[in-house]
Amino acid sequence: MTRVSIVIPAYNEQERLAATIQAARTIPFEHEIICVNDGSVDLTAEIAEELADLHILLPENKGKGYALQTGWTRAKGSYIMCLDADLADSASEAIHLLEPLMKKEADLTISKVPRLGRGGSGFVKSKVQRLIHEQTGVWLEAPLSGQRAFQRRWLRLLLSKNYTGYGIETMMCLHMIHGGARLLEIESQMQHREMGRNLTGVMHRYNQWRQIRRQLKGEAQ
Repeated sequence: MTRVSIVIPAYNEQERLAATIQAARTIPFEHEIICVNDGSVDLTAEIAEELADLHILLPENKGKGYALQTGWTRAKGSYIMCLDADLADSASEAIHLLEPLMKKEADLTISKVPRLGRGGSGFVKSKVQRLIHEQTGVWLEAPLSGQRAFQRRWLRLLLSKNYTGYGIETMMCLHMIHGGARLLEIESQMQHREMGRNLTGVMHRYNQWRQIRRQLKGEAQ
């Protein structure tokens, strides 16, 4: 069986996807790279088709949660790793997520991505930190990090949920903690594109929080 399945959701990531896949290839375990092209309209499809082991093309943009779950359904590995498509060369740091899983020290590992430059204000992150702590008693430094890995046995739980958009990281943490999983945050130097404090960045964070709230409301119903 493949040791590690690396699932990369990608939406219009032609600038960084190739470097991300190539860096992920350096992980020294038998692995497969699954790229889920989430309705991209640039050259993402061509890059994924050439470099990934499996390219899943979604005909329209369905959101990060849907894309990841689609990739999980095709994963064959004993360990499932999720990486953002814009990590570029720093994706090689993902190796640090695997050792605690293989030593059975954790069920889910999450990368604490270093913050560079002028990112956002941390508004969404702080709200999610408090939300998870209130519901579980667990405080996470990086609850929104998309760089994470988990043991395959948790797929049944995670595929039983309906994840949409940017709500997936928050809900995944909640569901796994409530399910008895041990979460461990890992130091790494993985770096992805920061949205900044301009209008684009503000709108991104607004949509991110809106999608998280929508997921939470759906759970409560």
